Amino acid sequence: METTAKRYLWVFFAILLIILAGAYLMNLINAPQSKPLGDNQSTPSYYTVRDEAGNVILETGVPIQVDDIWISDQNQHYQVTRVERDQAWAALKTADNSPLKSMLKPDSLAAQPVLGPSIPVQTPPQDIHVVIYHTHSDESYVPTSGTASKPGNGDVYQIGAKLADTFKLNGISVTHSLNNHNPHDINAYHRSRRTATQLLAEGPDAAFDIHRDAAPASAYQTTINGIPCARVMIVMGRSNPNFQTNLNYALQVKAAADSLYPGLLRGIFIGRGNYNQDLYPTALLLEVGTHGNYLLSAERAVTAMGDALIAVLRNR
Repeated sequence: METTAKRYLWVFFAILLIILAGAYLMNLINAPQSKPLGDNQSTPSYYTVRDEAGNVILETGVPIQVDDIWISDQNQHYQVTRVERDQAWAALKTADNSPLKSMLKPDSLAAQPVLGPSIPVQTPPQDIHVVIYHTHSDESYVPTSGTASKPGNGDVYQIGAKLADTFKLNGISVTHSLNNHNPHDINAYHRSRRTATQLLAEGPDAAFDIHRDAAPASAYQTTINGIPCARVMIVMGRSNPNFQTNLNYALQVKAAADSLYPGLLRGIFIGRGNYNQDLYPTALLLEVGTHGNYLLSAERAVTAMGDALIAVLRNR
């Protein structure tokens, strides 16, 4: 009897080990991949996505896979149909067959009320609180820092600080985490998940993971009110059970940004993985400029983006 009991016990632990290993592998498979960036690269690689006519519609360092979705600055919906190395092709979807049709409310992309630029709070505070962190702690801007990567001390910290200052000047409280999640690899999101979980314990109104992209500078360069400025891209994870809620929030932010600063927001990229957005319904990943932009341009971009975020936060 004792031998039989031991055998059952070993079988139980073997099955448990298989289940745990399977869960870990599934989590690894669904996790978002790191940008293809080496620590000391001054010219990181990137993906080029073209439409069916061969026109370039997106350049980004965020990994591209079949079925990923791109919502352009003009609210055109594309779905990736083919990927070959760093080249990808996407089909424009109509309202009838768009994979987003079941995810979006009918008026999600309709014209929104014009929102005026935010100003320092003159009315009683609304007790709004947000949190900011950086999964890729090394990301930097080559023209300013001479490198795309400064392990543990990336320029993105300054971008996060500028966004935090914009919130604070408008009466919104902020917790800005400077936790280091290096190295810049596939497990960075697993490490930053611990930081995100700690921050979300504060019960914030929104959470922002601030990055910079890896793409040609021209893909992210624009002017706002005649002043050179980088652009911003929202990144969403489609392997997320709460994707609908997160997407609706992202669309609100896009509508606000488009109203306040046309051209600031490149669009919304929806890729494989969850980018830790499954933890919170108002969690966003923001790519502020690219490695080829100046830090000053990225700071201007995130300040303008802060106005759009504030407009949404105050109207929730």
